[in-house]
Amino acid sequence: MVLNSNVVARVAHASAHLCQFIACNPQRLSSDVVLRILFCLPFQHLFRSLSSYLRHHSD
Repeated sequence: MVLNSNVVARVAHASAHLCQFIACNPQRLSSDVVLRILFCLPFQHLFRSLSSYLRHHSD
């Protein structure tokens, strides 16, 4: 299945805006910041956990 990247980006930005609206966040974050928090932070944590696991079990 091929997805149009422009459509995916628009849906992601609209979702980030909607999440802030539903949460009644008085200080609006840009959709880029919200997307970074939702997607990049978990992957950074996963990467750190995985690298820590590999360091401890490679000895």
